[in-house]
Amino acid sequence: MADSSSAKKPVVSSRSKQAPRGHQENNTKKMLGIIVMLLCCAASFYFYWTTMQVLRNNEDQLSQANMTIAAPDPEAEKEKKEIGDAEVGLKNLSVSSRQAMNTALLAETQSRYPLDLPITLTPTVTLPSGADIVIEPDPPFVTVVAIMITDSDRVAMLNIDGEEGVLVRQGSKFSNGTARITKIDAKGVTYTWMKKSIQVSL
Repeated sequence: MADSSSAKKPVVSSRSKQAPRGHQENNTKKMLGIIVMLLCCAASFYFYWTTMQVLRNNEDQLSQANMTIAAPDPEAEKEKKEIGDAEVGLKNLSVSSRQAMNTALLAETQSRYPLDLPITLTPTVTLPSGADIVIEPDPPFVTVVAIMITDSDRVAMLNIDGEEGVLVRQGSKFSNGTARITKIDAKGVTYTWMKKSIQVSL
């Protein structure tokens, strides 16, 4: 009897007892996976939103900078224009001064007035018919180089009409005999030419 009763007892396998625990572990893993996915989604959205805010701030700053550059300061523009006008005025003044200096030098070299200066016209002289016009030549150009005075003699070295180192004494003639030395002293040389007395200082 005892054997038959013991044989009739149902046998519970170890797998059937452990099945609910494994099912709970699977559910827990699924929940953890869902939570991790939600956290990842939330983090991605947060980073996306933060990045968009940073980009918008940068765009605003760039637009403000462009507006600042596009709209210059009126005072700065006015000052820049004044400086440019002053530079142009100085340049024009420099050019005018240079032109005036060149004109004056040319006039001095040619011994006449420049063309842009007023010219005083001399009155016209009517000569009687048959009269000869006599043009008086210029006197010789004489420069005193040195003078030597002794008790017995006086000698001067002259440059005459481009000829250098001409030694003369009182009474010497030059310029084809048209000029004559009349006096030699410590102050210079005196010579006569065309009945005129000309003194050249040392």
